[in-house]
Amino acid sequence: MTRTPLLRQVPALHYQRRQAVARWLRDGHPVQLGRAPRQGRYISFHAQGRQGLWQGLIDSDQWLQAIWPQWSQLLGRSFVENNLFELFSLLQRPLQLPPQVLDYQHLFDVQSVDGAALEAADLPCIQTALGPCWVLGLPTDIAWQPQPLQPWTRCLQQTLRVVLGETALSPLQLRRLAEGDVLMIAEQTCQLWLAGRRIGQFTFIEEGLQMELTPEEVTSDLAECALSPLPVTLQFVLAELTLSMAQLNDFIEHQVLPLDAQALQQVEVRVGEQCIAVGELVRLDEQLGLELREVFRGPGNE
Repeated sequence: MTRTPLLRQVPALHYQRRQAVARWLRDGHPVQLGRAPRQGRYISFHAQGRQGLWQGLIDSDQWLQAIWPQWSQLLGRSFVENNLFELFSLLQRPLQLPPQVLDYQHLFDVQSVDGAALEAADLPCIQTALGPCWVLGLPTDIAWQPQPLQPWTRCLQQTLRVVLGETALSPLQLRRLAEGDVLMIAEQTCQLWLAGRRIGQFTFIEEGLQMELTPEEVTSDLAECALSPLPVTLQFVLAELTLSMAQLNDFIEHQVLPLDAQALQQVEVRVGEQCIAVGELVRLDEQLGLELREVFRGPGNE
């Protein structure tokens, strides 16, 4: 039986909220991660927007004070409490959200929520002109804007495969191959492959190979070059052990290799031989993952 080490559990919902805030901040939007105060009353609602369905929460007193500062002088609190949600539902745009962060076409399922009943969890909080808006449920189809290549990524190396062509053989023909046989190239493709994708073709010239790149069309204006969408293979290195040839020669099945006590907190992420990040091995739901502690972006590119 394979034994999995005891790992710190990362709740999937908390991870999604934290990642959403990090991406919004990266794009320069006024969003933070925090807890809604447990005092007072809130308006809870569901919203349908271009990015899908999401759920929000606003402080009812702050919202009313922002849209109607004179309400306390003109109306009693009991009247406001009885009609607040009707007012919220009747307004065409009761919320003023940055459209690059979240949007909505209509709101529904508007309810009153006591602050004491709120979950004790950090939530994405969007600062608006009508007070903070906490996001209880992220949009179902949220899509993040792709970012241009950062300078440090240009140092990462990829392996270019130059493929002459292809030939199909039956299993019997494969078994009969022997030294001195000449394998004919049935189909000369002359293709260039990078990161598991065909990026172009080549022709032979006197100086060597002349490349003609024919990558997939890049639809994003943020892409700095045609090759930027190509994937990069990451390796997760748990440990590196220096062993002698005698130790390698003595390897047997089920042998136990020593592992440093801090190895699970210092797993390296590598591209080729280059370490680009270090993190802690965690469990996200039922999957193993790496919570990054350091990302090495190179000097001046934090």
